[in-house]
Amino acid sequence: MNFNAEGILENGGKLYTETANRNPVYGEDIIRIRGKYYREWDPKRSKLSAAIRKNLRFFPANSKSSILYLGASTGTTVSHLSDICRNGKINAVEKAYEPFSKLLKLSESRNNIYPILEDALKIEKYSHFIDKPEILYQDIAQRNQAQIFNEVSSHFKSIESGILIVKVRAVTSRRGNEDILKSQLEGIENYRVKQLVDLSPYSIANYLAVLS
Repeated sequence: MNFNAEGILENGGKLYTETANRNPVYGEDIIRIRGKYYREWDPKRSKLSAAIRKNLRFFPANSKSSILYLGASTGTTVSHLSDICRNGKINAVEKAYEPFSKLLKLSESRNNIYPILEDALKIEKYSHFIDKPEILYQDIAQRNQAQIFNEVSSHFKSIESGILIVKVRAVTSRRGNEDILKSQLEGIENYRVKQLVDLSPYSIANYLAVLS
């Protein structure tokens, strides 16, 4: 791990997040070290964990960060961000009801997760719930990934940095990965790529870009 992030522990070749909640979210192990509890952060279940394992150098979140998370799914990565941003908040947007139901249940045991059942591009339907997010985290398997990031980040003027998961196979299967990746990143407006991480072998044909 190439950076020291508050609330993240590397122990025995595995990643953990310090947690006040001792109940596992997705079957992960929980360990105790010097009176503190830590949840294992599986890189095969979380692309952010995979990026850290693949030498992510820049991590914009801290204990007080306010994050707008698009494509929250069942809340696996959201739960670890909840551990890290323990005095902040995560507004978690998910449009599919089945994973949202699990996300909603997760939020009941954590006071900094605010689940929103909505399409990420229908900003006008959820923006009034969200107060000045600082970080935009996007993990959406759609063709228009750059467009979604641009429109949402333009709407929320408080956003200073972003974490974008580029899912190249969701864009098209008719072009090479590098070509698709380049076109998506070149389509991002008002932000520059600070670091790009290939998430393989943990997550194939997916990349994590830190934007600032």
